[in-house]
Amino acid sequence: MRKKSKIMATLGPASQRLEIIESLIRNGVNVFRLNFSHGDHETHHNTIQLIETAAERIGYQPAILADLQGPKIRTGKTLNDAPVFLEAGQKIKITPNPMLCTSEMISISYPHLLADLAVGNIFLLNDGAVSLKVIAKPVGKDFLECEILNSGSYSSRKGVNFPDARLRISAITEKDREDIAFILQENFHFIALSFVRQPSDLDELQQLIAPNPRKIRIIAKIEKPEAALQIDAILKKCDGIMVARGDLGVEVPLQDVPIIQKNLIQTANQQGKSVIVATQMLESMIEKPFPTRAEATDVANAILDGTDTVMLSGETAAGRYPVQTVATMRRIIEVAETSSYFPREMRNLKLEPHLPAHAMCEAAAWASQDLNYIPILVFTISGETAWYLSKIRPQAPIYAFSPDAHIVSQLALAWNIRAFHVPFEENLVKLISLAEEKLLTGNFVNPSDLVVILSGTVPLQGSTNFMRIKKIGEI
Repeated sequence: MRKKSKIMATLGPASQRLEIIESLIRNGVNVFRLNFSHGDHETHHNTIQLIETAAERIGYQPAILADLQGPKIRTGKTLNDAPVFLEAGQKIKITPNPMLCTSEMISISYPHLLADLAVGNIFLLNDGAVSLKVIAKPVGKDFLECEILNSGSYSSRKGVNFPDARLRISAITEKDREDIAFILQENFHFIALSFVRQPSDLDELQQLIAPNPRKIRIIAKIEKPEAALQIDAILKKCDGIMVARGDLGVEVPLQDVPIIQKNLIQTANQQGKSVIVATQMLESMIEKPFPTRAEATDVANAILDGTDTVMLSGETAAGRYPVQTVATMRRIIEVAETSSYFPREMRNLKLEPHLPAHAMCEAAAWASQDLNYIPILVFTISGETAWYLSKIRPQAPIYAFSPDAHIVSQLALAWNIRAFHVPFEENLVKLISLAEEKLLTGNFVNPSDLVVILSGTVPLQGSTNFMRIKKIGEI
């Protein structure tokens, strides 16, 4: 079976070795995520080199995504980084001032803490493990008085969430700007922006990457409830979204997360944008060689709902079974995609403006279906024709060919696309022959198989105007 949905794996201490990266690709990884909340630039540079070496050995070009840390608010340090237990009903003070955190006072890394929180606001420590409520704002003091609502513990630099408050936080921090400068010098294909709240949060990132000669696609991470409410406008300013259920699940009631996830997937698909579902997909496999039944169901449901990509975080970055986790996810995807529950209807995208290339894609998809799902070969310079073809969801294999290796790697994220690097020829017949030779060599097709060809009559961006049905090897 050939899976259509893609797998993104986060690299970390458990997987930053050449042999592991090779095994991850062979078992189904299409995109590697480098998390800029961890590691320095030298580490990330070395990891990219490992990915490129593994890709060259295998003959497959995966995509690489840089995930910016963003304005994550955290607690200060505890003594020896040890856990501090907080008991329900206990009173505690919080302050924006740096200090050693205890069970009596906690330092939180947000300078406007005193002004932006109001009496009655509830916030959470340790990514939701402990809830606190502001009960008083003493005049002239540099702290707020709070009550612990449920018992739990925290330790150094644990995440803090403020679902009740409107915080004045820039979407891009100074650290992010330094990381973006590094990212633009390296071989990254996507940038994920963390903690997007509103469409304007994407403006600065667009401006920072605009001068770069290689187009880097932007993924907006949806982990704030206000972002989910403005998803239509956010999608217009990015190339895709990541449903980041970690912080999202902390800031909205747990029972709302599945419905928000389904809505985000559906909305992204309607706008022809990529959609990634992330966080805790096979979390048990960090420690165990197999997932829970609920986790397997979660992955399958994301596939059935229409996501393009499912993502692994700690499972491959720090888990004990990174390769086995990917193999397990691949098998779940394959079974879901071959089940009777998997949607096989092509999508009727009504994007504005509707371009001639879009109509050509739809014609090719219908021709493929009418001829019993014969493969579609698409020739693309910018990748846009291939992305659109992917989003209308033809069930036949899509093989994309581009003269730009950067575009080939980007298309590793696109649903149901296998992309190849081929230098474009002025002679279209010769170009098609080169592409067919690659497919025959890789055993993707057989001689005399019928295929649909989708290209331009001239090798220029935006010139898709030609469709042909032919046999492999036929002139």
